[in-house]
Amino acid sequence: MRIIGRLPHPDMQITVFSNDGRFPVQFEWLGQTQQYRFRHGPQLRNLGDISAIVDDEFKASVMETFLTMQRIQARVVTDHLSEPEEDEFPEII
Repeated sequence: MRIIGRLPHPDMQITVFSNDGRFPVQFEWLGQTQQYRFRHGPQLRNLGDISAIVDDEFKASVMETFLTMQRIQARVVTDHLSEPEEDEFPEII
């Protein structure tokens, strides 16, 4: 798999790869990753073609998914990894 380019975005890093007849497009934001794969074809041959389909609407949808992922992760951390309450021992006289 080789990097063929990056797409601009102010918040996410978007990397386009070429691999085995596919274009994996990887989005990274705050330690989270999403990847979408597109098959090479007559209308998808190069970075310019990928750039045309990964438009502002697509990027906004990816960002919405990242926000959902972040909420899920925060809930899991709060529910399962928060500091345990101090054990209360009975007062010994």
